[in-house]
Amino acid sequence: MKRLSILTLVCALAAPAHADNVPPWASAADTRDLAPGEKSLWQEADEFDQALARAGKVNTDPQFGAYLQGIMDRLYPEFKGRLNVRLLNAQHINAFALPNGSVYVNAGLIARFENEAQLATVLAHEGAHFTHRHSLQQAERVKNAAAFAMVVGMLGVPLVGDIVALSSMFGYSREHEREADEIGYQRLIAAGYSPRETIRTFEHLQAEIKAADINEPFFFASHPKLQERIDNFSALVKDANNGETARERFVETTARLRQTSLEADLAAYRYKQIILMLSNPEQRREYPPEASYYLGEAYRLRNETGDLDAAAREFNRVIENAPQFAPAHRALGLLCYKRGDTARAAALLRRYLELAPAAADRGHIEYYLAAIEKHNTPDTRRSILTPPITAP
Repeated sequence: MKRLSILTLVCALAAPAHADNVPPWASAADTRDLAPGEKSLWQEADEFDQALARAGKVNTDPQFGAYLQGIMDRLYPEFKGRLNVRLLNAQHINAFALPNGSVYVNAGLIARFENEAQLATVLAHEGAHFTHRHSLQQAERVKNAAAFAMVVGMLGVPLVGDIVALSSMFGYSREHEREADEIGYQRLIAAGYSPRETIRTFEHLQAEIKAADINEPFFFASHPKLQERIDNFSALVKDANNGETARERFVETTARLRQTSLEADLAAYRYKQIILMLSNPEQRREYPPEASYYLGEAYRLRNETGDLDAAAREFNRVIENAPQFAPAHRALGLLCYKRGDTARAAALLRRYLELAPAAADRGHIEYYLAAIEKHNTPDTRRSILTPPITAP
């Protein structure tokens, strides 16, 4: 309900712009002399950059930052040094560009993709919002700064100035989004990326919406609808040549990020998203064996017909292929305990403590082991009162 109220208010504030069109930047040199109104927007965006950094929301991994920046520089070489990409430690499938050339992309969005060309699709789109000065053109959209401040505050985003610059987080007008799609598509082709991956990019977002049962993600928020974008790109790529997907480079560079994303999704009980990702063979094959643990936990949390059997299969798969991964022993041990198979539960839980002697939940696991020891006779094994299983 809270999410619905936020999105409703945002949409109410996102009226079409009435500002006159302005010519796009041709290169970074064009941005040196700004008119007062645009300069004010840039200053506000600079303050927002600083607020995000102070809040610890920006990932500071220099190697990954260089990877993202390299893609943007490849897409917009004449804006090198002006278009700056930053990774946000956030799981929402979101990306946005600020008026000063700062582009933010969430870790959760990157984790949904299969290759670099899909990531480049997002960066090319956001770069176009900057080069074509969409923030300046839409400045009149946010009429009620107090109401918009409430929206941003509810989302946990730091407030800066009159926050006009932050409207880019919630989507531009239909015309601006379409223009960014077209410009981004041409940039993608010019950089040598596969244009066909644009379709898959939006299909990932559409699948996420369906799996999570939400109206729209913030990214590309509703202007136009995602299916319309898929149809438009399908028409564009009909006769397009093949290009680079850079799958191997993407998989290697994002390995840790995607693992961390799984951990964050599990901690937030976003089991539908985990099942969506890891039940896809194309995505699953790029994850290490330990990923089966997260899929197993996702099935356990969903707990529909057959899910506990599926969870047990996934936990067993981890134990077989990554036997030193302690959480899988814990998860399967607790599942066996719940099902009354106390002999195997005890063996698995003891192995968990051997692999993780300093585990934070050691006392919790020892409670189960003590209960098993107390009730280890054949007549009482299946009558143990089972405490609820908690996620690790």
